[in-house]
Amino acid sequence: MILGSMSTDYRVEIVGAEANRLAPQGYGELTEERLLLWPEEALYLLEKGIIAVESGGERLGFREYLALLTRERPEAWSRYIVYRDLRESGRVVRRGVGETLLYRLYESGSKETSKYLVLPLSEGESIELGKLLEAARQSSTKGKILVLAVVEGRGEVVYYTCSEASPSNL
Repeated sequence: MILGSMSTDYRVEIVGAEANRLAPQGYGELTEERLLLWPEEALYLLEKGIIAVESGGERLGFREYLALLTRERPEAWSRYIVYRDLRESGRVVRRGVGETLLYRLYESGSKETSKYLVLPLSEGESIELGKLLEAARQSSTKGKILVLAVVEGRGEVVYYTCSEASPSNL
């Protein structure tokens, strides 16, 4: 099992050969021999039993890490559900653009360019129309398709593609 240490921003750092082993599988941001995992990635790898997370000399299991994380970031659970669902479908998921378009989604086996930008939401969560329009514009400008990933109450994820329309392109 690979041991990582939690930083103050809840990211998990893995150093050495293990960092070089996980990075080619589409996890984290690798700089030299240091891999930084986003919380969703760390939760996924914890759940799979691939990594262990240490904080303040104490080992954290999946539930302990999730409890620490959701105390500060209540949206972490729904983000994780979306991340896990996308990973389980065989796709590579990388960090997206800003705080709204959280994930770049690559087709299975493709590492060239992402085709989609994913905006995760929980069922019943509201989003300002201006923010949604900006996400659609940003995706379109980058040549990507905007995907809304909505986590339903039972934990299932429903995906919607979203694009900006005008009378000229209808």
